[in-house]
Amino acid sequence: MIGRRTHEPELHAAEYVSGEMRRRERRRFEAHLVGCEECWQEVSLGWKGRGLAEASREVAPPGLRDEIRATLSVAPRPSRVPRRLAVGAAAAVLVALSTLGAFSIIRHRQPDAIDAAITAVRTETLASRGPSTHAPPDLSEEGLDLVMGERVDLAGFTSDAFMYRDDAGESVFLFVSGARFPTARDSTSRPDGMGWQARSGRMTLVCGDRPVNYLVISENPSLVGPVEHMVQTSGFFVA
Repeated sequence: MIGRRTHEPELHAAEYVSGEMRRRERRRFEAHLVGCEECWQEVSLGWKGRGLAEASREVAPPGLRDEIRATLSVAPRPSRVPRRLAVGAAAAVLVALSTLGAFSIIRHRQPDAIDAAITAVRTETLASRGPSTHAPPDLSEEGLDLVMGERVDLAGFTSDAFMYRDDAGESVFLFVSGARFPTARDSTSRPDGMGWQARSGRMTLVCGDRPVNYLVISENPSLVGPVEHMVQTSGFFVA
């Protein structure tokens, strides 16, 4: 049982990943996740599936649809084709398109850890794996209040995660890890050589490795700068 609800890992994980859970239920489910491997596996699969679905929106390269139409329009059309051959040809086209789509998804998808972090920010949920290793940085002077701080598993990549919110209700997430974060898709190197920056949908991502490995994500770019500045200059993460 999870509270008064029956134990339904697939259903609860789907509600959690999609952000449909109410705040109280979400916190109760997160506490349950710490000791339930079945639910944790469903949540991990849900994060990966969500990222794959979003990546599939970019499956077709520009002009592909026009090229397919042009090819079909000039192809000879026999007056009569045996049903078996017609079905076989249709199947071959579907296989070819599916293969192209799968290749494009793989080529365009985010690294698993980055995708999991983006999903956590989008849904404002953190699947806790225990207390954070680092104490939460105080960002009250920047007008940011700490909402939660946990130790999380980003698709196999371990990190501390801190969520902050400003007076307008907008949030920013800070991820801190002992290992370097993977490089996001379509990212650009920072001019100072201290990491990379990227956009993913409405999300702004900034990553660096000094004085600690960090990743800052928010839908509001103006919240990313102050958090990164604190990481780099406050001395908070200096041993």
